[in-house]
Amino acid sequence: MKTELIPVIHMLDEQQVYKNIEICQKCSIEKVFLINHRVATPDLLACAINAKMLYDEMWIGINMLGMKTVTAISKQYPLINGLWSDETITLEDYTKREFTGLYFGGLAFKYQPQPTDLELACKNAILTTDVACTSGSGTGKAPTMVKINAIRQYLGDHPMAIASGVSVDNIESYKGIADYLLVASSITDKNEMIIKDKLLELQSYL
Repeated sequence: MKTELIPVIHMLDEQQVYKNIEICQKCSIEKVFLINHRVATPDLLACAINAKMLYDEMWIGINMLGMKTVTAISKQYPLINGLWSDETITLEDYTKREFTGLYFGGLAFKYQPQPTDLELACKNAILTTDVACTSGSGTGKAPTMVKINAIRQYLGDHPMAIASGVSVDNIESYKGIADYLLVASSITDKNEMIIKDKLLELQSYL
């Protein structure tokens, strides 16, 4: 299995997003996610669409914090390639899906209600996601290998992503287990700018 790195850009403004995408391009990155910790959802969506028009070869996904997942997946987003949600949804919610891009759905994700039965949660994720996306216990905290190996076993061949705590200290442990590694904290500075050398270093392990 090839494991792919996806930088996550915490949007501050459009120019900051564009500069980060250009850094990613220079590092031969093919996919990025944009997330809105500090800006409104409509601003994030508008920026993502503008970015896709400017950098048409880049796969661009969004995580619209503050919007319920069932609402997010029930819409079409022109040009947007991926949609990521921290929330776990039900099969009934999933039947409302209209989004046609790649959907990364939360599975035992940080700050969300945790499943009492991980195997059952994984079976649900197979039915309600394109990529089951898990994390450690908090921002910048890596998930344990016990958790990751269990999820991989329960998911079988269904695509899996890890979205917290990935760094040069643990990336080799996740390589070949997770299909995607979503990374931000270990490659960005305090101004939410990607540090090219740190991104290249992380990439070198894959």
